[in-house]
Amino acid sequence: MPTRIGVPFLSRRRDNPSDPTVPGASPTRLSPLSHGLDEAAEGSSPSVLKKSSASPARTGFSRFSPHRSAGDADVASGLYLATSRAAAIAAAATVSSTRPTVVQPQRPWRKLLYIKQEYPDDYVDDTFLMELQKNANVRMYDYSTVVIQTTVITQHLSSIMIFISVFINLYRGSLTGKTLVWCSSISTVLGFVFWDILNMYLRTPEQRIVRLNLIKGAMLFALLLFGLSPILRTLTEDTSRDTIWAMTVIFFGVNLAFHDYSTGNLTNIRFPGSVSLNAAVLASVLLASQLNNNLSVFAFLSFALKWFALFPIFRRYLKRISDAASMATTMVLALMATALFMYINKAVALLHIFSSLFITFVCPLWLIWVQRYKNEIHGPWDEARPIVHRYFH
Repeated sequence: MPTRIGVPFLSRRRDNPSDPTVPGASPTRLSPLSHGLDEAAEGSSPSVLKKSSASPARTGFSRFSPHRSAGDADVASGLYLATSRAAAIAAAATVSSTRPTVVQPQRPWRKLLYIKQEYPDDYVDDTFLMELQKNANVRMYDYSTVVIQTTVITQHLSSIMIFISVFINLYRGSLTGKTLVWCSSISTVLGFVFWDILNMYLRTPEQRIVRLNLIKGAMLFALLLFGLSPILRTLTEDTSRDTIWAMTVIFFGVNLAFHDYSTGNLTNIRFPGSVSLNAAVLASVLLASQLNNNLSVFAFLSFALKWFALFPIFRRYLKRISDAASMATTMVLALMATALFMYINKAVALLHIFSSLFITFVCPLWLIWVQRYKNEIHGPWDEARPIVHRYFH
């Protein structure tokens, strides 16, 4: 027999019990790992299997001879199945990555701060500015209406000028305390009579009681002033007159600033009208301390009480019942203040005339002209205003 030249273990034929050509061979049972790899290879796509079988160089079997043994074939089959499984997993990952991602629908934004939403804190939607309101509460004024409303300011300014002119005449001696007492008392009585005539058909028992209480309070305060007149006359003997004049101007400025210019208050004096009245009383006490006799002090302080406490209520009543009556009262007071100051200081009288005309006729035009530049906005960003219910028992 000729000798076969080659590698002995490659030329030697091994007995493989799983080879069907060998007599008595039985089929080989694959391990569970090999069985799982076969199932993965079967489930892989044909393109992957074809690609894997078409490139045997990746398995590393090309260097073996065609006469390899059955054990080497098992090893090669395992490597082939492992490579096929890796390719199948890569293909499945590629397919899963190309699937469209299911996005959950985003909940609509709500204008609520006490819940957690999927939006930033400063987010607003397109409907946020739909509730924007511009100049919703702006009121367009009429010139004649504004002129009538400014008469209350001119009246009070003129009344302060008249009060100061009365003090100057008392201080100079051109007006006596007795004359002032009689004039103020007669004017007060006429005012109450005129009030009763106008209110004859509209007066209620409550208003009658209020009027009687007002008269009683005024009389009690007048008697108290009469007893305190000597003390009030010597109250500021150690104070310089320059300080008194300066403090008087300040108190009258407070009275003018905090005066109650509304027309609805006809029965009592409320804040800030009480601040205005107290400032006027303090200014009157400072001025009264500069007078010479007790009767002049009493007459001046009683006139101050009637002028700053009762007369504003009467002016509000006239303004409430008739605009024409209020306008006529304004003209009378302005002319009276100008006439009284013509004998004291003509420059002050002319200044008072110009200031009254400016407040009454020029300021309304100015207000109407500036009104066009008003830009007031309201919207959903405004703070909430709680509704407080008041229960009266």
